[in-house]
Amino acid sequence: MHTQNYKRWAIGLCVLAFVAPTTRAQQQEQPADNSNPSGPIPAYHSPLAGAAGNGQSTESPQELMPDTNSLSGAQVLTLGMPLTRTYWQPSFNYSGSADSNPITTQGSGNSWTGWNTLTGEIDVHRVSGDNNLALTYVVGGMIAGDGPGGSGIVQELSATDKIMFRRWSLSLIEELSYLPPSGFGLNNLAGVGIGGIGGTGGIGTVGGPPPLNPGLGPGQTLLTTSGQSLSNSSVAEVNTQLTNRTSLTFVGGYSVLRYLDNSELDYGDVSVQAGYNYQWTRKDTLAVVYSYSGFRYSNFDQSINSHAVQLSYGRRLTGRLAFQVAAGPQIASFQEAIPSGSMSAGVTGSQTSLYWTANAALTYQLRRGALSGSYYHGVSGGSGVLVGSVTDTASGSLSQQLSHSVSGSITTGYSRNHGVAINTVPPATSAQTYDYWSAGGSLSRAWGRTLNLSLSYQMQYQTSDAAFCLGVTCGTSYFRNVISVGMSWHEHPLLF
Repeated sequence: MHTQNYKRWAIGLCVLAFVAPTTRAQQQEQPADNSNPSGPIPAYHSPLAGAAGNGQSTESPQELMPDTNSLSGAQVLTLGMPLTRTYWQPSFNYSGSADSNPITTQGSGNSWTGWNTLTGEIDVHRVSGDNNLALTYVVGGMIAGDGPGGSGIVQELSATDKIMFRRWSLSLIEELSYLPPSGFGLNNLAGVGIGGIGGTGGIGTVGGPPPLNPGLGPGQTLLTTSGQSLSNSSVAEVNTQLTNRTSLTFVGGYSVLRYLDNSELDYGDVSVQAGYNYQWTRKDTLAVVYSYSGFRYSNFDQSINSHAVQLSYGRRLTGRLAFQVAAGPQIASFQEAIPSGSMSAGVTGSQTSLYWTANAALTYQLRRGALSGSYYHGVSGGSGVLVGSVTDTASGSLSQQLSHSVSGSITTGYSRNHGVAINTVPPATSAQTYDYWSAGGSLSRAWGRTLNLSLSYQMQYQTSDAAFCLGVTCGTSYFRNVISVGMSWHEHPLLF
């Protein structure tokens, strides 16, 4: 009864805030102080970041510099980078969420419960000569309403440090998530996350380090049992300019996926990538890319090595369009030790197969919003559930500024993971297939200059051709609704 009253009060409060007259918000706004030319600079956020819940209007997008990311590099193409100075910006976020089918290790399942999330965030952008640093760090915690089964620590870090020289550049990239739930598909409903937990929102937008291209991260695309998990990617990229139109790109990285409170499959992935880029026109780029991935499992005796060659095309219109697509063949070799109970114990089974791999990303700026989407197909590590899988992932989002102070967004995502079985080993669950869908929407209202209120809904549905368990819920399908109300406060950017 207490949980139901809390949900009604929280939802009612958020609805009241949205329907309150906009004149009150206008009365709270103070005239801009133009007497101090060295005062706060515009926030380093996407022109459509209002739809993401930070209260920034899309009516006056910032002036942008052209995107200079390599087409064959580690990060996706973007709409551009804003003209800004060195600053830092703190913010604090609170949300309360109601969950129809919680992934916990306690309780009876299939019953509404809730959790509270409190996080602090700091954004830093430092421009110094030929060095450009962009960093976002989130820290906080989640407290579940039904006990410790869904509680935990929240930490996320996204950082890019780019050092530029006359004809070459070096980029160091770090992406880290330390979360109590499975990160995929929550889209900031828990009130945490750089661009939202799971990252299925907009891609390549302005406002922080762009996300990594598929294949350079651990690739967690399945719902898993509640418990602390660690996902981390460390990447270095070197670009060298050969001529005015041609360049070479070299990328190396290592990513890990660890489940600290349960017995999921932990693994690390070594990635190497090399590409040749050709600037066809001022807006269009072509590239040839070679990539290698080596997956190693810490609690299962299997390894996966894959080699891929892709042809890639990219098109960039600063502030309007960022599009890239790549496709090509992929050869994957799987090795696994035959179990000790077999007559051939101690022998290693192996299998080499030919696949295809493809990835695409699009961001399109609308007059008062944006449309974005992404797709990936290829061999992956199996998301901690399968010992290697052929994975398809797709996501899309639409954000729109509905009024001067209210913005909205809708998101959708899909993933399919088909386990890869080795011929000499009984396939068991290694050939199991999982399908996962997510969809949701959010409304965000700016309340004054520093406060923002939000209301969000998310649906998650996962199914498989064999039984699986998420916490206390077992079966061949899992359905979940999550409703969240949140409040965030952000300081104006501060120069240093």
